[in-house]
Amino acid sequence: MKQEQLVDELASPEDRWLTISQAARTSGQSEATIERWISQGLLPVRRHSSEGRSQLPLIRASDLALLNTSVAAPASSVPTPAPARREVGQPEQRSSPERPATGAAQEVHPVSPEFVTHEVAALRRLIREQSLRQHEALERLRSRLEARFQQQQEASAQERLSVDEALTRLQTSFEDEIAALQIQTSTRQTELEQQLEELTTRLQQTSEQWLQTLALLRQQIEALTTHVQQEVEVHEQLTREMLHLTTQLAEQRLQQEQMAHTLGQLTQQMTFLTAQVAEQRQRMEQQHDRQDQQGLQLNYLERELEERRQVQQEEQQELLGVLAGQQEQLGTLLLRLNEQTQRYELLSQLYLNVEQQQGEHERQLRRLYRFLEHFSPSPPSVGFDSHDGSL
Repeated sequence: MKQEQLVDELASPEDRWLTISQAARTSGQSEATIERWISQGLLPVRRHSSEGRSQLPLIRASDLALLNTSVAAPASSVPTPAPARREVGQPEQRSSPERPATGAAQEVHPVSPEFVTHEVAALRRLIREQSLRQHEALERLRSRLEARFQQQQEASAQERLSVDEALTRLQTSFEDEIAALQIQTSTRQTELEQQLEELTTRLQQTSEQWLQTLALLRQQIEALTTHVQQEVEVHEQLTREMLHLTTQLAEQRLQQEQMAHTLGQLTQQMTFLTAQVAEQRQRMEQQHDRQDQQGLQLNYLERELEERRQVQQEEQQELLGVLAGQQEQLGTLLLRLNEQTQRYELLSQLYLNVEQQQGEHERQLRRLYRFLEHFSPSPPSVGFDSHDGSL
């Protein structure tokens, strides 16, 4: 019957766990002797499950050292009984546990050096056979791993081709969107120039101020063109990042489950962003209404200016002597003109803010469209209106 003793922890921080083969090499005993000590309860073990083998026994180095010294001490003083001789090449047989003598004294034979050398040679042959078996097993395992690695390389190459095709589709769609944005900016630029020409014809007396506003508007147009160029650069940077990510896909095949989870989160973000886009569209409509109201106010102010100009001319013809009153009226007119120019600057700033918000929403929609096209087999169709730049 087995009388194993089990342990769970090491005796000291310097202690370590050993397998049966390691314990046999360090103690100079055979594996059969180590297993016999374990079954007799002389050597405590820890059962540990491993790949391909269940309940692999582990031995503490401190327990092995104590048992080895205790066994070596009496072996040097008391002669041990000679085991039965075996032929060369035969495996070592486990000795049965010793039984107490029933009355007859057993004979004690000393161990001959020829027997010791013979046993050592047999043990060496067994070790060689075990090493050859282990080498053959390692070669088989290596061939299997190489075949599996080649299969994984072929699968990764196919995935890389599919990703490259998706990237080309993304690049063409991004180029179309950039062309649409350039057309929108050109049309808006022409509209702004026409509006500036109309304002210069209506307000000839304040030509210097309107020329300054024209310069400011041209700077804003240049800022818009630079902004579009920055967006193109950001797009190129994103394409480079996508290429870098494609190279990492082969190494991150184990993260596909996490990517599926993130895809669900992205769909939730898509719904949230569509709601935000609807809100932003409503805000833009409100801002367009405000711009129309401000345009009406500008027309009303222009009419008032023309009427007051006529009144001034009549008063100049009738009242040439009242110069002080005319100067005060001219001062009030200049203040109102300054207020009108400030309102126009506010309108231009509001227009720029609307353009920036629209650009940010378009960038967010592009990113979401890119992720959806990358992870879904049939991506949603997203288009841009060429008149107002809305989706």
